[in-house]
Amino acid sequence: MSNYLLSMTGFGRGIAEAGARRLVVEIRSLNGRGSDVKVRGRDGDIPASVETEIVRAVRARVARGTVSVTIREEGIDAPDALIDLAVVRQAHEVLETLRRELGLAQPVDLATVAAFLAGPGARPVRRDEMTWDGVRPAVDQALQEVQATRAREGAALSADLRQRFDRLRELAAKIAQAASGLPTRAARKLEERLAAVVTSGTVLDPARLAQEVAILTEKLDVSEELVRLRTHLDHLGGLLAATAPEAAGRKIDFFVQEVGREINTIGSKVQDAPIAALVVESKAELEKLREQAQNIE
Repeated sequence: MSNYLLSMTGFGRGIAEAGARRLVVEIRSLNGRGSDVKVRGRDGDIPASVETEIVRAVRARVARGTVSVTIREEGIDAPDALIDLAVVRQAHEVLETLRRELGLAQPVDLATVAAFLAGPGARPVRRDEMTWDGVRPAVDQALQEVQATRAREGAALSADLRQRFDRLRELAAKIAQAASGLPTRAARKLEERLAAVVTSGTVLDPARLAQEVAILTEKLDVSEELVRLRTHLDHLGGLLAATAPEAAGRKIDFFVQEVGREINTIGSKVQDAPIAALVVESKAELEKLREQAQNIE
């Protein structure tokens, strides 16, 4: 069994130093039908151009799933790098001028300047703009960890899928074996019932008997369904053994549905207790396989 099937669940963390800024990127991927990437930052301070590049980088490695990218800052060693000192000095000078004009004795302190800058309509304290070149190393590192996690979980899923697939193929072979003798067994039962009627004195037309047996045999014939079932299982087995198949999860899910359709048809056509039991067991195994396939990219 190849370990190249990827789980849609993964986590990765990356760190990049951008001047005085220490950017931490965390990426989480979860199950999803399509590709959905959300980027979140502190106070929405991620430039649109950077967000676009992050989404492009994620989708280049994660084809399917819901992905959340979170960016935050840690360990800022130089607060002045995040402050426009010219703006602060200008604000202090304006406030000092106003204090002198008003004849106030108390000097203007930094708390007053900060309150002034944070007020409505004031020019905000500038934050160094985030750039793609600055955040890219952290994104790449986080994506590498995500891929490693998804590969490890994918290997475990692959092993379970292969085990369930082997069991499903075994059950399909048993159904085919049981179905091969079903028309003969059904015809024999019909003849036995009719023989009992003949014993009671009723005369049967041999031609009509042969016709009824032929009709019954045709109704119970599931050879076409078995051929299609084997074909779908062959395709499914090929996907489970393939090296990095594209959109494997969707393809596996499709063939699981096709296998289920043929098994259901066989179960509805064949009124035979042993085969019915095999059909029920096959459907249960197939449902477990379908659930696991939902976790594959």
